[in-house]
Amino acid sequence: MNTPTTSPRMDAHWYAAEGLAAAVVHGMLIQPARVDITAAMELGDWKRAMASSNECLRWIAACHETLDGRGTAARTGLEMDLLIAATDRSDPIDAMREIVAHPEVTRQDAERAVQATEEAEARLVERLPLELPVQRTATGFRPPTDVVSQLEKLRHRLGLPPFDWEAWLG
Repeated sequence: MNTPTTSPRMDAHWYAAEGLAAAVVHGMLIQPARVDITAAMELGDWKRAMASSNECLRWIAACHETLDGRGTAARTGLEMDLLIAATDRSDPIDAMREIVAHPEVTRQDAERAVQATEEAEARLVERLPLELPVQRTATGFRPPTDVVSQLEKLRHRLGLPPFDWEAWLG
């Protein structure tokens, strides 16, 4: 994992800005992709398990960048690809480079990809200031309204603009 030359200030502002952004990505993108991984493994769809693992690792890398104060989690696919290509050392990115789908993907390949994803997610969760609880609805995963309300109150008190929840709600 890249270590920033200076650690970001971990105060209320960081918590409500960078910390919240990474927690939202974890809740709204990584957790649902983990559900996809589980389903793919149960169905024996090894290629899908590897693709979903790769997707998780991409977002995990974005979260670490955000938590380290080097950008926002709301990167486009191209920006993520450039970040991956330009980064020398990062556990999630190193794991992604090892997960290469090929026509004859085996169960063992998929299990290695899942293990790498689980380990990378565990390291991310240790860094998150909070785990955003999400609920599955007919339209996707959503955070509880009361949690969103409390987080918005904190952002308002700190002089931050409202968080762009709609960007993350499918």
